[in-house]
Amino acid sequence: MFFKDNPFYLLGVHTTDSGDRMEEALREKLHRAEGEAERKRLLDAAYVLQKSVKRSGAEFFWLPGLSKEEALGLVERTVQGQELSGSDFLSLPPLSRVILAMNGLFYGSAGSRLLLQEICANYGHIHPAEAAALFNGDRRLAGMPQLRNASHVEMWKRELPHEMVEAAREAGKDRKLSDQAHLLAELRKEKDTFPWQLLVIDYEERSRKERERLEKDLDYGLSLSDRHFPQGLLLAKDTLAHLKDLSEPLCIRSGQWPLETAFQRVRREVTALWDRGRKEDSRVMAETFLPFFREWPDFAERAEKDRKDMAEGKRPEEVPSGKGPAWQNVPSTFRRIPEVERKKEKKVPLFVLFLVFFAVMTLCYIFSR
Repeated sequence: MFFKDNPFYLLGVHTTDSGDRMEEALREKLHRAEGEAERKRLLDAAYVLQKSVKRSGAEFFWLPGLSKEEALGLVERTVQGQELSGSDFLSLPPLSRVILAMNGLFYGSAGSRLLLQEICANYGHIHPAEAAALFNGDRRLAGMPQLRNASHVEMWKRELPHEMVEAAREAGKDRKLSDQAHLLAELRKEKDTFPWQLLVIDYEERSRKERERLEKDLDYGLSLSDRHFPQGLLLAKDTLAHLKDLSEPLCIRSGQWPLETAFQRVRREVTALWDRGRKEDSRVMAETFLPFFREWPDFAERAEKDRKDMAEGKRPEEVPSGKGPAWQNVPSTFRRIPEVERKKEKKVPLFVLFLVFFAVMTLCYIFSR
């Protein structure tokens, strides 16, 4: 739930407003409402704020704990897409900081890095008991019934990840994937937080087609270098640079695997040129491409070994794609797991038990006479 869909926003009230003030605001809104759909929406909003559990959802996605003027001022600036500064978050509790930053992303406020950082840094500090106490503080001022069960807050918290992803997608819809990748990479200090990992998973899915296209373009550039070496080298270099930029958040999260295919493809082409007797071209290609992979120890070690081998006039060695089972080959590793035979329990048929029981009872009857 974002600000414009929140019952408090629809009625123009705050969590500290009394029931009488809400009724007054409802009458004013209904008087100015245009059409039956808007009237129904206003009545539904008023109904939600009268019910304790439903109201807690509106409170969760609002800014409780602030004065009415301060809260409505921040909300209005946010829905208009105005920039939010760090000082706007200083006095807010963790829940309100996350909600304000999330809405800032959704409504296009400038400073996405600050907003994402606020979400990542404060999400783990949202505790249902503390949030419920915050709600109840405003309810006492409003004369509303207290929220007695903090589990309702936990229920609303479970909806928060979906809202965060939607807000991030809305913020990035007009941005290039490379800009989104750079923004996530800038927040690498937050890589252990749940929001950062969630946003990277979403980015991975949205960038999959583009990364697959770049891998195909890299293959084309490398194959072109066999016939037109300078042109193919330039095309493959630009493609690899772009692919590396798009893969940076995934590499921060999971290591080198997003670039494993590209690295192996480059090494195969370097070796193929060497085998065809074009040793100088092979050296040039290695010096051009292998530095792209020096950030990762396994790649750097292999690249340095190749460079030394070629400097000594040796052919680069054939090596497996990784020290362990690669992520692409997980299904093939299942064959290495030993099978465990399960012995089925021998079950005695029911009619056999009945026959034994009948024989015992017959013998007892005979001997008792």
